Amino acid sequence: MLGVPIIILLALLGEMVGIGGAQVLVGAGMGAGVGLMQLPLIGAFRPRRAPWFWSSTIGLSLPFLVGDVGKLLGRELPYSLYVCVAVGGLIVGVWQAYLLRAGFRALHWWVVSSLIGWSGASAAAALADQLPKQGAISGVLGLLIYLFVLIAGGLVLGLCTGAALIRLPPRR
Repeated sequence: MLGVPIIILLALLGEMVGIGGAQVLVGAGMGAGVGLMQLPLIGAFRPRRAPWFWSSTIGLSLPFLVGDVGKLLGRELPYSLYVCVAVGGLIVGVWQAYLLRAGFRALHWWVVSSLIGWSGASAAAALADQLPKQGAISGVLGLLIYLFVLIAGGLVLGLCTGAALIRLPPRR
């Protein structure tokens, strides 16, 4: 839920500096939103808060940045929001596993859950995007359904990573 307003804010700021259409702003906004929402909960598991936030923000941004750099170089690369989110989820998972290493073992499960969670969030966004195009929703009820499906992506991500986090075997 927090990612969408942050994306809008970054897009407005991007317009002011001439990069309003950059896709990296989508990754940064969604990563920042998720990272901020996780901060109160992650503190109990002892990783430092700032690196955790940046792992989400930068990690999710990197796949989007590749496409933006390709455009700047005059090489239009194939782009898929959903692939960028899944790859970003993998990057975030690896980075966060590194941050969790002092307290936990078997962190490959964290990486897998992050990839699955971010991919599930991406699938929810894809479904939300298709609903209006298929004429399946309209009016206020349609908007509410659209928002519910879009927000469900965050729920999927939270359930996947939360379930993994509470099951990771402690190091001591």
